[in-house]
Amino acid sequence: MNRGASGTLRGLMVVCLLVACGNGEQAMQMAVLPAPSAGASSASTPTAGDSAAGESNARVPTSEVNAQAADTPIEEAMPTPGGDMGAEAAAGAAGMAGQQAPADTTRPTPSATGSELPPVTDYTASGPFSATMEANTGPGGGYAIFRPDILGENGFLHPLIIFGPGILTSPTSYTTLLDHLATHGYVTIVVNALSAGPGSAANVEAMQLGLDWLIEQNGPAGVFQGKLDVERAVTMGYSLGATASVQLSSHAAIVTTVSIHGHSTSGDPHGPVLLLTGTMDVIDDVRQTFSTLEQAPAMLAALPIGHLAVLGELGASGRYLAPITAWLRYWVNGDDAAKQAFWGADCGMCASPWIAPETNALWEAQAL
Repeated sequence: MNRGASGTLRGLMVVCLLVACGNGEQAMQMAVLPAPSAGASSASTPTAGDSAAGESNARVPTSEVNAQAADTPIEEAMPTPGGDMGAEAAAGAAGMAGQQAPADTTRPTPSATGSELPPVTDYTASGPFSATMEANTGPGGGYAIFRPDILGENGFLHPLIIFGPGILTSPTSYTTLLDHLATHGYVTIVVNALSAGPGSAANVEAMQLGLDWLIEQNGPAGVFQGKLDVERAVTMGYSLGATASVQLSSHAAIVTTVSIHGHSTSGDPHGPVLLLTGTMDVIDDVRQTFSTLEQAPAMLAALPIGHLAVLGELGASGRYLAPITAWLRYWVNGDDAAKQAFWGADCGMCASPWIAPETNALWEAQAL
């Protein structure tokens, strides 16, 4: 059964909004609210199928994980996926002082991409795979994995995502998004919990540990052996996890980063960066992060929402599902039609209610 759009969270969830204050300190605002609803060569197009015998006993179908969930649709309509990114060639960006050696600025393009996916016109729709979830796996049992049920069909190599959750959320808080991405072929490993403050090395270490572990599973005998695209990984997260995602963007395997409502930090990314934020969130902190991204193309896009609305926007009726899916399919799998979500005068994130996207010099110098 295809469960790419399944999974919601019901009940009361405590979500913390960590806001940067002067002198480098952090203030915490607490709110209690109901949770909203929730390599490099092409291979032949995969088809969905039943689970193969002999796969991991730890696997838990997502329908069981979320059997008691109830949908709470977002009332606002999803915009058609698709700013004026008017291009001016820019001089080469200088390296950031105090950072590690500049990363390789070679960027993934549709001519150098991972396994090909069948075309879609609706990026909220499920992909060709059925999805499954494994709880309490990875290093020390401290992670969850969302992935296609059957891996490696017709030689398909599955890109990797390392996902960092927000404080006091868990992997199942993001089931709708991560199940959906699994149906499009992605294998996501999620840290069970992050609790250190924004920018903490502990958060980055937890995410890197999970990513490195998953990469290692491509070698030994097991369900992942030879089926992962270990050179085309994505770093992604929300809040604390979003901040750590930018910090981890210099990892050798990362080809693109999606930071969802993060905090002020800096990065040295290998590939394009999408910063999602809200006009009622700490958008100025995200702009500070944006200003440090001189090694790769970067785009900042914002909706008129606050920090606590994000889980709803990551749900089936939310406005983040389509652009995130399109971003990954373009930069990782070479789906040229997907760029309509973020490129061109009529792009999906260029029209109201999105604010005009903000882009850096390397973004403007592209010819997509």
